Amino acid sequence: MPDFTAVTLTCDGLRKRRRVPGRDADDACARLRASGIFVERIAPARPALRLLARTRIPAAHQIELFHQIETLLASGVLIADALARLKDRYPDRRTRRVLREVHAQVAESRTSLSQALSLFPRSFPPGIVAVIEAGEEGGAAMLAERFADLADRIAYEDGNRRQVFKACAYPLFVFAMAVGLYALLLGIVFPRLTELLVSLGGQLPPLTRRLIALSGLVKRALPALAVLLFALPALIAGLRKISWVGLRLDRLFLHLPMVGSVYRDLTVALVCKIFSSLYKTNKSAPEIIGVCAKLVGNRAFRRGLQDMRDQMTTGGATVTQAFARSGLFPPLACMAIDVGEQSGRIPQAMERVATFFNTRARARIGASIAIINPLMTIAVVGCAGVVMISFFQAVYQVVYVVH
Repeated sequence: MPDFTAVTLTCDGLRKRRRVPGRDADDACARLRASGIFVERIAPARPALRLLARTRIPAAHQIELFHQIETLLASGVLIADALARLKDRYPDRRTRRVLREVHAQVAESRTSLSQALSLFPRSFPPGIVAVIEAGEEGGAAMLAERFADLADRIAYEDGNRRQVFKACAYPLFVFAMAVGLYALLLGIVFPRLTELLVSLGGQLPPLTRRLIALSGLVKRALPALAVLLFALPALIAGLRKISWVGLRLDRLFLHLPMVGSVYRDLTVALVCKIFSSLYKTNKSAPEIIGVCAKLVGNRAFRRGLQDMRDQMTTGGATVTQAFARSGLFPPLACMAIDVGEQSGRIPQAMERVATFFNTRARARIGASIAIINPLMTIAVVGCAGVVMISFFQAVYQVVYVVH
């Protein structure tokens, strides 16, 4: 049952704000009047903005929301009316709560749409706000196009995240199953076999003894390994807060085999996608690069983008020169951008570069999966085979001693 905020009058004629639940505004008003309280006005309760700002709208709902807003704006509906239609009808509860606050901000003419959305940075980061702000400057038709671009971009980024997740899911599952199998055999089965053989006066085979010794070593080192497992991420996170250490760690990450190359390709594709979208709204190239720098998490890549912006702002460098000098973008990307700049079709060139590097990143992820999965399977099957051989040797030894 939703809550409503009512402004009531006391017996002394003083106004007092009350919060009351109800099926709708009439029901909430009737509850107050039944208690002898005079209601001056009533409206849906708005949650505390500070708590609501932490809300994160999932990517799937963002995509659907932007498509719906784009459809309404393209049909000639004003943005305030579009928000009014969606704030109570959108299926997701978290999205409805955010939309109600955004609609309240816009309807009362306190802020623009981009400013209202900027109050929720977890759902609408600076890149999205910048695109919407640029669309507002061009009117409803351009704003509708920007919402369509944003929906496509979020779908593109979400697809990349899903691809990476799928690449990691199977190896992690196999590794967890293998650890469970080894823990069962080495931690429970083998010790009992050892006790049985010792009681019968027998002795375990050499392979089984070595495995049991290894399991004992792992057990003794397990607390230290657990502490290291939990402390290492915290240590790295703490070191990354130191600017120069974080910069070096991020620079090292970019040069890691396989992982670094995939991250570079995806980041290059993202920057080009954002550049294309914002360039269509007549944003200047240095301003666009500044927005891209805010969206990139890697400090080394972010520093390179900031240097590019400075080169274009103070050094008079062209878009192609800034991209080429940064060292972040491969020569193939710089060549395509150069052709687009000379022909006056930079957005189209950026779109082609984004598509190419996104496709290449996905191909590299697929190739990594094709290499990692068989290696993981061979390693797990091989280790399991050694454990099972040692197990059957121990069982055979028990049978032999008994007979």
